[in-house]
Amino acid sequence: MTQNGWGQQWPQQPQNWQAEFALPHDLRGPFIREFTPQGGYRHLHSQVASVLYYRNGGHSVVTVRGAEHHNKPLMGKPTSVCWIARGQHQVSFQLELPTSGDRSRFKAGADVNWEVRDFHLAAEKRVVDVERMLRPPLESRLRGVSRRYGLDSAQQVDEAIQDELASGRWNDFGADLGLVTQVFIRIDLGQAAADHHAQMVAVEKSTEVQQAMDTAQKARVMANMEDAQKLISAGEATQYAHLLAQDPSRAQDILAELQRQARAQRQGALDYLTNLINQGVVQRHQIDDQVRALIEFSRTASSTVFQNGVPPAPTALPAPPVPPHPPLPPAAPSDAPPIPPPAAPADAAEETDTPQDDTGVGGRA
Repeated sequence: MTQNGWGQQWPQQPQNWQAEFALPHDLRGPFIREFTPQGGYRHLHSQVASVLYYRNGGHSVVTVRGAEHHNKPLMGKPTSVCWIARGQHQVSFQLELPTSGDRSRFKAGADVNWEVRDFHLAAEKRVVDVERMLRPPLESRLRGVSRRYGLDSAQQVDEAIQDELASGRWNDFGADLGLVTQVFIRIDLGQAAADHHAQMVAVEKSTEVQQAMDTAQKARVMANMEDAQKLISAGEATQYAHLLAQDPSRAQDILAELQRQARAQRQGALDYLTNLINQGVVQRHQIDDQVRALIEFSRTASSTVFQNGVPPAPTALPAPPVPPHPPLPPAAPSDAPPIPPPAAPADAAEETDTPQDDTGVGGRA
């Protein structure tokens, strides 16, 4: 930001103070400061370059070796001055690069040697912190290399990164900030080996714990097997009683379920009887006995009404009942004399002996 107060004091500073100016050893970025000069500006420091901005949009880059002017007005004075560090500097920081499948991380150290190539661009970009601006693109490039290897291949990933840095594809790294850089990456092989060993130990312990849990679960199942078989063979009543004993607070739900099942069984028995009557399997005069059988069926819910199964439904209406015939006389034996025919009544004989003439008047012959 512009420091007007500092700029006003700048021309009046003693000459010996000017000679004592020095850049810090741990400089994080080339952008030192910006101020507004009062009157003309004279560049005196060799460790920085001055970027002068003019009202018309032009600028000048001034170092102890000379000045470069771009659209500078003839008699114009600078409205703002930015100091940009000269010389080569270094910034160091730590990185964590993912392994194959992002299962773990390689720990790495990064050293970036940087120097300003374009002072005007560095002032425009306001490069105050090289690490903050270069870390994201640096990690992005290195992740593509480290993800090819597992944690047990730390040496291989280190060699692959060195080959990548020496390939020439990193020559423009930082150029968009006005910098020329040289990047050094070192993978912490000792830490990678320790992490890999710890990972293997953790996997082994996890496997042992899982095996112990499986064994205990199997033992619990076998221990409960006999009780479970007894509970199943005891029937529904014992099972509901067992649930009620385990959790008495569920009594209301269990009783409601038992009542629902009883209603369903009664309704099923009634539907079953109705179906038999509709199909003609059960006659109405037989309902009393069948009702008793169905009541027994609904109570036990384990036996059928008919021992031989339900007869198939008739395909036509049943035939009407046939009246019973009188019994036939017993057959006569073969050696018995023939039975004479019964005698005719007297009136019948008379009617037989009296012939009738054509006139219809009977008379004797």
